[in-house]
Amino acid sequence: MDLFVIDSDNESYTGTSDSEDQEECEFTYSDHAQSILSSLDESIGKIDDFLTFERGFLHGDIVCPVSDPSGQLGRVVGVEMLVDLETTSGDIIKDVNSKQLSRVRSFVSGDCVVMGPWIGRVIRAFDLVTVVFSDGAKCEMLLRDSEVLKSIPPIRFEDAPYFYYPSQRVRIVHPSVSMSGTWLSGSWRVCRDEGVVSHVDVGLVHVNWITSVTNVWGDRSSSPPNFQDPKDLTLLSCFPYANWQLGDWCTLSAGHDGSPGVMDSVKSCFPSEDLKSCSRYSQTYVVAKAKSTFDVLWQNGSISLGLEPHNLAPVSTPGDHDFWPGQFVLEKLAVEEAAERQRIGIVRNVDALERTVNVKWIVPVDDDIVRYGSGPTEETVSAYELVEHPDFSFCTGEVIIRSALNIDKSDADLTNGTMTVSRKSLDTSSDFLSCIGNVVGYKDEGIEVQWASGVVSKAQHFEIIGLERLLDNSLESMNEVHISVDDDAEQDKIHRESTKNDPEESAQDCSGSLRNALIFSKTAFDFLSNAASSLFAAHGSTSSSSVTADPQYQIVETAELHSSTEEFPEVKHIMELVTHIQKPRLPSENDIKIFDVVVDCSDHHFVNECGHENVKRGWLKKIQQEWTILQNDLPDDIHVRVYEERMDLLRACIVGAAGTPYHDNLFFFDIFFPPDYPHEPPSVHYHSGGLRLNPNLYESGKVCLSLLKTWAGTGNEVWNPEGSTVLQLLLSLQALVLNEKPYFNEAGYDKFVGKADGEKNSITYNENAFLLSCKSMMYILHKPPKHFDKFVKEHFTCRAPHILEACGAYLSGDLVGHARDAVYVSDDGCKNCSTGFKIMLGKLLPKLVAAFSGAGIACNQ
Repeated sequence: MDLFVIDSDNESYTGTSDSEDQEECEFTYSDHAQSILSSLDESIGKIDDFLTFERGFLHGDIVCPVSDPSGQLGRVVGVEMLVDLETTSGDIIKDVNSKQLSRVRSFVSGDCVVMGPWIGRVIRAFDLVTVVFSDGAKCEMLLRDSEVLKSIPPIRFEDAPYFYYPSQRVRIVHPSVSMSGTWLSGSWRVCRDEGVVSHVDVGLVHVNWITSVTNVWGDRSSSPPNFQDPKDLTLLSCFPYANWQLGDWCTLSAGHDGSPGVMDSVKSCFPSEDLKSCSRYSQTYVVAKAKSTFDVLWQNGSISLGLEPHNLAPVSTPGDHDFWPGQFVLEKLAVEEAAERQRIGIVRNVDALERTVNVKWIVPVDDDIVRYGSGPTEETVSAYELVEHPDFSFCTGEVIIRSALNIDKSDADLTNGTMTVSRKSLDTSSDFLSCIGNVVGYKDEGIEVQWASGVVSKAQHFEIIGLERLLDNSLESMNEVHISVDDDAEQDKIHRESTKNDPEESAQDCSGSLRNALIFSKTAFDFLSNAASSLFAAHGSTSSSSVTADPQYQIVETAELHSSTEEFPEVKHIMELVTHIQKPRLPSENDIKIFDVVVDCSDHHFVNECGHENVKRGWLKKIQQEWTILQNDLPDDIHVRVYEERMDLLRACIVGAAGTPYHDNLFFFDIFFPPDYPHEPPSVHYHSGGLRLNPNLYESGKVCLSLLKTWAGTGNEVWNPEGSTVLQLLLSLQALVLNEKPYFNEAGYDKFVGKADGEKNSITYNENAFLLSCKSMMYILHKPPKHFDKFVKEHFTCRAPHILEACGAYLSGDLVGHARDAVYVSDDGCKNCSTGFKIMLGKLLPKLVAAFSGAGIACNQ
């Protein structure tokens, strides 16, 4: 700072008094402080302007009111943007409507384009640059390489978004480019190597073709060449006026160009005698500031117009049961209910806090959509009994194609105000522009579409197909086609899948696969015992005692055998192994053990896994160590069964803990120890019953946990061959997966802990998790896993009164996991469960009681 410069320049005494020095110093400091504060205010102002711009929203974005972040959500349905434009000379044009702006380049990488019936994605656009030389000659050049023209001073834009731009002074590096270019005036000369760019456009486009409309309709056509003239392409875009950002380059539409200062900046590049040769240049502007207002459709069906951005907050993670007016939904059905009864509905409005949805029901009939002829067409239902329709739901901006159904229908059949097209009318490639479009919103129980032709019209959900969904289905079909069934292992896998639900056939398959296998517990004991006997016989032992196993496989040890271990070290090692593979005594009929060794693994998920026949001795010892740890250290709410004939398999049951949405339920996991265990973690399968009641537990049975290497982790979260155990795995499942707030288990959701929208979603997730947990109880009661049927009966006989009492408390308003805990308040201030949850629980409770009664469990209350 200058203050320190002044101090250093006054090292010698000048005779000025101390008071004068002090006053001068204070005055100098005051000037500097004022300068600093002035600069600071200016910087803060610029930062505020930048942040105000950055807090913008696009069509379809989900928002919430800043004043009530835990209330209802809204979806942006309209954007109005005013921008300030800066010229190359620094002049500012204020408050220009963004709808008057045009892109500098007609196509850029990533654009979706249409040509005839084909849809493609732009890989790269090559510039067509017009250069004006000092003598008035003008040449148009197609540039496939950005290095053929070199920018020379004065360089007006150090960080230009494009290689070439109007008013840029350039030198031709490769004369062949200008020689092969199109000379609009003059002709090629060697000396013409420097000029000024007067116009830039796209001259060639490289397109990756995705699919064809005719292919979707069942016809086949070959894709066009990848390199296309931009004049033959149609840009597929909606709401381009809402996408402008700070620093973007643009041009003004006709009637708004020609602002002062642009020509001056261009003329400065030329000598005065050459000005008349530069009569016309494209005028490029930079977005210097933007101000937007937004129209928002709220979940309750109301619309707010012209909201300022500081009144709205973005919502990146809406809840799984958040719905929107106009959205198509499906009614959830229990597994035992017929699929034909599943109703389709259109959401009219949503009560976000109470989790109720007003739905207008419709049904599909003869590939069309008609309203119910009888019964209630509108109904208020729980949000938990609805799911988004997988085929009739579209996002704003999504690319869609007219379905074959819509094309094959005659104009007379489609008289609902929609735009109709018949296949016979598609004579030219431009006609297909009315078959491809973007979704712009919901309208009158239909979808509003902006077609590539520029026409906006309404379409019914069944008349259009989403491009992304279409591509996903195509990939799935390709995967199915490429599955080979020639390989014996693949055939065996398919056979296993087909017999998974057939216990008798599965049992036969299991026993067949084990005929030649090493039957670990007893067979290993016999093998090692015989080996020990042989060793003693070979050394002339006269003892009549032998190592045998009683019916409980307990070890009988003789004094002679013990005394011989000192002489024969190999016998000592064998004895150590034998000691490690002994099995605890089997329980009595009425005694249910926490840890037990059982037979018959026919229903185990990993029963057909290979590798257990030829394991190493270290593997055998490690598994027995795992057994010992489980037998000694299992907590009361985790039960384990290991298999006498298959030491590589294990089944565990975890009891849901109090204070969680899983309280009193049972969760079953099948575990497989691979041949390279413990260097690799075990494989785990969850018995889901087809339900997804936790982010880490999938319907397919997959368990997502860093300890299993199915998710990234660090430290103790990662499997350690030296210290990790199955007990650690089971405790992690109990504490980290089946916890109090499972919503935050989802990857990346931990950052929402303590935030209003995150806590609201967590409560909703808990309510749905408890409903699914009740369904899971009914599934387990109906089909308990082998060797746990008695435990299931005993557990629910003991806990059924507590479960039903909790249900009663929830129906009275208590939050899930905190029945009869009147003082409990959630982190977002909520004290009561939602009405939608009570509606769904009220429908589910009689079925749960019936399941208990059907299992012989008394439910008098």
